[in-house]
Amino acid sequence: MNRMEKVAAVHIASVLALVLSSLLLHGGNTQDTEGLRNSKQTSGGHNGALMVVPNEEELQEDDEDDDNGVVSVELDDYDDEDLEVFYPTKEWQRIKPGQAIPAGLHVSIDLTTGEKRAKLLDDDDHTKEKEDISSRYMKWKDGDSQGMVNTKNKYFTASELKDALKKFKADQDDVSAAGQQKLKNVKDQYRSYDELKDILQQMHVDVETDTEIMQKLLLAYTEEGSSDDMRLHVLTELEYHVHQIDNAQNLIELGGFQLVILALNDSNSDIRAEAARVLGAAVQSNPKVQIEALESGAVPTLIRLVASDSSIAVRKKALYALSSLVRHFPLAQLRFLQQGGLSCLAQLFGDPNATTLRIKAVTLLHDLMVEQINVENLSPDNPTNMEKKKQYEK
Repeated sequence: MNRMEKVAAVHIASVLALVLSSLLLHGGNTQDTEGLRNSKQTSGGHNGALMVVPNEEELQEDDEDDDNGVVSVELDDYDDEDLEVFYPTKEWQRIKPGQAIPAGLHVSIDLTTGEKRAKLLDDDDHTKEKEDISSRYMKWKDGDSQGMVNTKNKYFTASELKDALKKFKADQDDVSAAGQQKLKNVKDQYRSYDELKDILQQMHVDVETDTEIMQKLLLAYTEEGSSDDMRLHVLTELEYHVHQIDNAQNLIELGGFQLVILALNDSNSDIRAEAARVLGAAVQSNPKVQIEALESGAVPTLIRLVASDSSIAVRKKALYALSSLVRHFPLAQLRFLQQGGLSCLAQLFGDPNATTLRIKAVTLLHDLMVEQINVENLSPDNPTNMEKKKQYEK
């Protein structure tokens, strides 16, 4: 075979390959090179997403008049180096390597060169009916990025944008429904809290929340004929739970906080001491509970216990509760001064049996002085700091 015969054979093979590819792809609707038109593609910034933004001026006119405003596709803010989105037309266009295209296009592949081309599907020969939204607005997706293009125009009118967003939302709802089903499948693999609770109850193992536990404790405390040992046990259990801020606040809602305040005046010294310990744990760094304690008259009651209770254990717990209540609470500190709190602490230094109390009193006074100094040095630029400073100045 001479050189001319070899060249002719190669050309014949190329033509056969092109014909074969056309037959495989929708009956060979290929176009010649003159029919190819490389229309301008919108380049997708933000990981290849096609961003559709409203034309503010025209949308304002639309709000005043009707829905005939125009919504533009913003092109200026994108980086040309980002992956371009394929904008389909009725003419064949080359698909760039790695380029995302909408679904439902007519795609052709040149088996000799590997070049891919795509265009919109041909219209039906019958009378054109009302255009289907799903054919006008095509979605594309590339990894986590997704978007939608208008196949008829390179911009959206107000009414077109509404239709496009409705379709986009419907597709998102479908995804959401699938996600809900997936979540349901995961939940079905595990037992719910109620199911576990029933199983443990059958095993004679009770599962209760902290609130449920506190409710039962309060019922036991207020039960008629409840012994001092039972009430002391209840207060001890409550002290353990109210260290948590939410539990201390829930104790107010359950009505248990008033029981603790009343227990400060109980005839049993052990109950008085334990009630003061519960109060100190509940108000510590808990503004809501501090306010409740102040409004319930806890300050004068605690000052009286520190100054004159017959039990040194009660006096210690009362001073602990008083310290927790007045720290970082300017109004409580003011009430402390007004109710003779400083005189109460001064008396401790003349009591030979109050050595431990004197140390606690000095620590409290030192902390309050440091707190006052820190407030004076707060930056005036912060409105919160200024409000806090006003509270200390009262």
